[in-house]
Amino acid sequence: MTKKPYLFIESSNREAPIDQVTARSLLRFNCVSKSWKTLISEPYFARKHLNHAKNDQNSQRMFICELGPEDGIFSMYCCPLSSNQLVEDVRKLNFPSVCEPLYCSSYCGCDGLAIVDVSDNIADECSILLLWNPSTRQSVVLPYPKPGGIFCLGMGYDSRSDYKILKIMEVEDFGCEIPCEILALKSGSWKKIDKHPHGIRSMLSAMHSLAFVHVAFHWIGISRNYYVVSFNISNEVYGEMPLPEQICLMSNIGIGISVLEGMLCVYSTSNFVGGDTF
Repeated sequence: MTKKPYLFIESSNREAPIDQVTARSLLRFNCVSKSWKTLISEPYFARKHLNHAKNDQNSQRMFICELGPEDGIFSMYCCPLSSNQLVEDVRKLNFPSVCEPLYCSSYCGCDGLAIVDVSDNIADECSILLLWNPSTRQSVVLPYPKPGGIFCLGMGYDSRSDYKILKIMEVEDFGCEIPCEILALKSGSWKKIDKHPHGIRSMLSAMHSLAFVHVAFHWIGISRNYYVVSFNISNEVYGEMPLPEQICLMSNIGIGISVLEGMLCVYSTSNFVGGDTF
């Protein structure tokens, strides 16, 4: 007999053993009683469930957007990253919007959430930026940042219990100001960020999303040398760290940065194909 997921609530300390309950299954308990719905909706409970999922290697997924070669329709899939699971365990996801968009792009992911850009207009005039939870199928429309140029987005969680999204623009001129904007989900609006390191321009062409570790976003910058530029979302302070000379000697190669097992990983490539995890 298959053992079903269960939720046990002890009234004295309000703890819940949730080891075997997925996010989608957990939402079913909202209908049991008002007290259960209140408990499941509490930020403490959500963070506890999330922390358990982070420690479970089998819970990590790769998020993929694919354009069908025959029908020209975008589809979204998720597949496990764990070697303990079958490679064939690929699940097609339902779009968060009611339509099947002609265009879809994933920008970044964090804590099971993904930021996607969908449009049902080939001219991209009706593009919508969504914060999407593929597990619960819930989505929220985000305000679109100012358009223009090459840019990268990153999403992270800060100590004040709020998710923040950072947008960095790539500017060719070293003397120009680097346009940076940040969106706190609680505020619901983009705010301009000043004091970007002077004389260092962002190099984003080889990056799919900003790397987030230790409450800070990271990306590649260049002046005479290559740098790792950082932005702490708690105190909103920039930082910079020069890269080894061996990387500076490379030419005509895209350089990017990502997160590998909680550490920053610098890579170089001449042919970048985007992908993301959530």
